[in-house]
Amino acid sequence: MFGPLSLLVIQPTPYCNLDCDYCYLPDRNNRSRLDLELLDPILEQVLTSPFIGKDFTLLWHAGEPLAVPPDFYDAATDRIRAAVARLTPGLTIEQSIQTNGILIDAQWCECFRRNEISVGVSLDGPAFLHDAHRRTRSGLGSHAATLRGIEHLQRQNLPFHVISVLTDESLDHAEAIFRFFVDHGIRDVGFNMEETEGVNFQSSLDRPDSEARTGRPQFARV
Repeated sequence: MFGPLSLLVIQPTPYCNLDCDYCYLPDRNNRSRLDLELLDPILEQVLTSPFIGKDFTLLWHAGEPLAVPPDFYDAATDRIRAAVARLTPGLTIEQSIQTNGILIDAQWCECFRRNEISVGVSLDGPAFLHDAHRRTRSGLGSHAATLRGIEHLQRQNLPFHVISVLTDESLDHAEAIFRFFVDHGIRDVGFNMEETEGVNFQSSLDRPDSEARTGRPQFARV
């Protein structure tokens, strides 16, 4: 028995403006984008399925969602609201977006607010950890740009959460990671372990001592 559906993930574009070395997704050079006319049959199939029993989240994810312009999400929101009104009145589809944050500016903040899109930002803690893996296509670190995006969200009083990937290097710096997020006023953080998945054929956490290192006193203290 499947359902009820709680999360629907839709990829607006496979393209990403970063080249993170642990990314599991292929085709990150592909600049195509979702034809919004396809959103209507997707929503109809989902909303008329037996798996709809309560409100759920539509997550814009995979590639970099902000590589498409704000008006894409304006039009998508109109289609989502129209589909709900026609097929499932009273149901709420909460929109969320997972972004590397480097393109967030005042215009994007206005887009998030008017379309009621919650924001998740990918940030791996201090610069020396983040920039070791999350680099631009020219090889530069992205940490400073991601923090600028987060500062826009904070100035606009837009709530957000952070997803942080834990790599082998992270295991030695639990307290630095904790202090970084506290010092930058970031309170809602989820941690993902670097996984062997998709085109990421090898994780830095595959070392035989990785599990034992997570049990050291610094992790208990944090």
